Amino acid sequence: MRGNLTGQRYIDDILRQNVGPFLNGLPGAIFKQDNARPHTAKVAQDFLRHFQTLPWPARSPDLSPVEHVWDQLKR
Repeated sequence: MRGNLTGQRYIDDILRQNVGPFLNGLPGAIFKQDNARPHTAKVAQDFLRHFQTLPWPARSPDLSPVEHVWDQLKR
């Protein structure tokens, strides 16, 4: 993806094209995302109000294993 990911671009390029149709095909599915700025933008939150989402508290540990690898490499 070229350029910055804004909240609106997140909706247009990711949520509307991929996530929405996928979740609509899985009744009862819960969508999880982290607190990245595009994810927490008001426009993105408004779009996602139609889906069940998992709350992600600020400063919570990252559940993605590769993030722990990147952290170790930085150190």
